[in-house]
Amino acid sequence: MPDSVSQSGIPHSVEVDPGRKLIVLTMSGVISPEDAAWMAEEVRAGVRSLGSAVGQHVTLYDFSDVPVAPQATVEQLCETFRNDAIRHLWARKLAIVTTTALGRMQVARVKEVRPDIEIFQDRAAALAWLLAEG
Repeated sequence: MPDSVSQSGIPHSVEVDPGRKLIVLTMSGVISPEDAAWMAEEVRAGVRSLGSAVGQHVTLYDFSDVPVAPQATVEQLCETFRNDAIRHLWARKLAIVTTTALGRMQVARVKEVRPDIEIFQDRAAALAWLLAEG
């Protein structure tokens, strides 16, 4: 369960599992662009903590408890993936869990920028895909 709170009070957690080269961001609530920026910094710090495994890692964004993201937040996420200055921190595989039709539509917009993202309705399926060899 989330163990941090963003500056505006959104519960979330960033878990780093160096053995599996796995980063997991779990959040709940409606995420503002400011919350998204705050959490992105925490994720990037987690990625950097992997040292030489950066770029070999996999990442899960668990939005299953996020009912909807404001349009500005979706656009900010798109802009983050357009930022070449942080491309070296990208995971080799990125899964996003969302349980709503609107969430899937919003993630589809992000896939326009980063087409290799996979969308799941279930966290276990997302983790299985991320951790599968190949």
